[in-house]
Amino acid sequence: MTYLLTEVPPMPTFIKAGIGKFQPGKQHFYRTFHLFDFIFVKEGTLYIEEKGIQYTLHRGDYLILVPGRLHGGPKPCQVKTEFYWAHFSFPHDFHLSDRQEVDWSTILKKRNTFLTPDVFQLALQQQGSFRRRDQAMALFETLLQPNASNDPAERMRQQLYFFDFLIHVQQESLQVPSSAQQVAHKTMKYVQEHALDEPFLVKNMAAELLYHPDYITRSMKRVTGMTPNQYMTHHRLTLAKEMLQQGEYHLQAVAQECGFTDVSYFSRVFKQREGVTPGEYRRLSGKK
Repeated sequence: MTYLLTEVPPMPTFIKAGIGKFQPGKQHFYRTFHLFDFIFVKEGTLYIEEKGIQYTLHRGDYLILVPGRLHGGPKPCQVKTEFYWAHFSFPHDFHLSDRQEVDWSTILKKRNTFLTPDVFQLALQQQGSFRRRDQAMALFETLLQPNASNDPAERMRQQLYFFDFLIHVQQESLQVPSSAQQVAHKTMKYVQEHALDEPFLVKNMAAELLYHPDYITRSMKRVTGMTPNQYMTHHRLTLAKEMLQQGEYHLQAVAQECGFTDVSYFSRVFKQREGVTPGEYRRLSGKK
């Protein structure tokens, strides 16, 4: 299967959306377009061709047409057909990948710091069928509502509505098995309850949870994008930030209370993660 990949933020730019209605005998005209065109069939069957590849889209199916490629209808609709469409663009470059599988471990490319945002990979299956079709339709109807509005605030929110829809597409594309979610949730709960254990060993946790260590690691990567050890560090740093914001504790005390036996190591890891030292973080939080 083919995935459309790009980095966000900045977010995709919504251009315009609407509903197409074809009576039997009508077909999509051919063109080479400079924008992405998201096609989502509401009712009936739509025939679309892109770059010589023909697609038959039924109710609940979608296809993302790529800029610069000739597309059109290779044959007329045989029944009354309605479809949602949306034109959009990406601020960043994009590429198409024929990976066998993309999972959540690839989505978070860079975690935020105190000064920089999270960086994500937006991964959209180019062609698919919505499992939660009614929810997808409801999201698209919400996207269309501001079309008739002259309220600038509502028109601005249309950008947000579109990104909500794309997140839904990504969630459908990267469905995580429920078994992996269960293992990951148990792992995160265990980590939170044993955040101050030293040393923290995955094999000990695996023995208590009755799962193989490799299976725990794979499940965590699929659901959170982090290994158990990375999540432990993430949780300890979250506790440290809460203490630093209170402004009442010496750095040595913060490090020890949050499971770091060495304050220098704590400071180094904190700066790698947040982009500032613990002392700078405390000052930026308004504490002396």
